[in-house]
Amino acid sequence: MATTRVRGTGLGATTLGIGAALVMLAPHAAAAGQGYVAMAASNPKVGCDYAVTSGDLVGGGSSSSNGLPITFYDNGVAIGTDEVGGGLVGKAAKVTWTPKTTGQHVLTAIGSWGDDHVITLTPLTVQVAASTATGSFGCPLPSISG
Repeated sequence: MATTRVRGTGLGATTLGIGAALVMLAPHAAAAGQGYVAMAASNPKVGCDYAVTSGDLVGGGSSSSNGLPITFYDNGVAIGTDEVGGGLVGKAAKVTWTPKTTGQHVLTAIGSWGDDHVITLTPLTVQVAASTATGSFGCPLPSISG
């Protein structure tokens, strides 16, 4: 008995199977690459201002992260909130942090569009030292590049 086969059905079934697998893995893929908290300064001092960003979570183009509000925390106390930027190349969310005490500080960040879309960025732990002078004279010069 001859078997009739419709051309292209194998490819269609394969494509459908791959698509279903991607949909099933999508939540896990998003959870795996959520970004990290970043700061350019390596030796922060009490009373000085530092830019804290959402690292590689920058949005841009048609990214699903465009407009995502990110709230930053220092040892659980809110520092501020900024949005991941859109546009052609995007931008990281960025806040200014001024440590008030010496010692270990854990900087964390959470992005949320409501209960159904919450991401937690990988935290950054830094050691804050005492300022070496009074006022802004004990602080490093800010970066001109931003």
